Amino acid sequence: MEEQIIKIYEKQKNGRIRMIRNVLLIYVALICIVSIFKGNPFPHQETVLFFNVKQSGWITTDSYLLWGCAVLDLIVVMLIEICNILREFSKIDRMLSQECDAEKYLEMLEGMIKYGKSLDYKGFQKNVVLMAQPKYIVALIANGELQKAEEYTKNEWKGKKEGRSWQQVVTNLELAKKYQEKDGAGYSDTLEKTGNVFQNNPLFMAKKFMLKEEDEAAIRLLEDDTEKLPYYEVTRRLLLGVCYYRVGKEQQGKECMEYVIAHGNTLDCKKEAKKYIGM
Repeated sequence: MEEQIIKIYEKQKNGRIRMIRNVLLIYVALICIVSIFKGNPFPHQETVLFFNVKQSGWITTDSYLLWGCAVLDLIVVMLIEICNILREFSKIDRMLSQECDAEKYLEMLEGMIKYGKSLDYKGFQKNVVLMAQPKYIVALIANGELQKAEEYTKNEWKGKKEGRSWQQVVTNLELAKKYQEKDGAGYSDTLEKTGNVFQNNPLFMAKKFMLKEEDEAAIRLLEDDTEKLPYYEVTRRLLLGVCYYRVGKEQQGKECMEYVIAHGNTLDCKKEAKKYIGM
């Protein structure tokens, strides 16, 4: 795991050099592509009807194409660099989303944050830390360490505390706290202030109904949900199981809890499921 963390940071250490190289290569490639349709880009002479005619080249006559190539070049290169970092994180995210291994996921992200703090940032290494932080908070929430997550957002957060990403982090943490405290009114108020990311998520809406003791509404919402990512499904089954127990459908509730125990790996909700069936 430590080797993987070091490898990610080392790869981004030369990020700016790699970006400059890609800018030059892609810029030349774009100019060549335009030249296929527009001809020689540079001033030159052509023989037309036995006469030498001086041509300006499209760089002079259609200079807007040159600027267009430059803009497109920068966009493409930036997307490539962003995708490279996202690809690394997608592999890490599988620990939680596919393997339901919350402990390993937290250990990985904790290691990334800790190692990142020890660096004198070069290239795009700081971007790794900035992208790891929101995921670190998710990992802490998944492990039930809400106080630690709150302390990190207040005292150790790197970068600006603004923008959509920051707002989602704060909202996710606030909703987790309100649900843990069984604060139905506070949970509903927080959820109403959020955007579609939370309001369109059946899990967050189901928790709202559960805190209001509207278990039948939560059951309908959760039963109609079709998302099948392992982590999501385990969480859905836990909430559904709790609701089944509350409305007296103990057999269905037990089946849900058995699913959570079988597939929950190291998720914190696995402990809760065991309490329901006396394990």
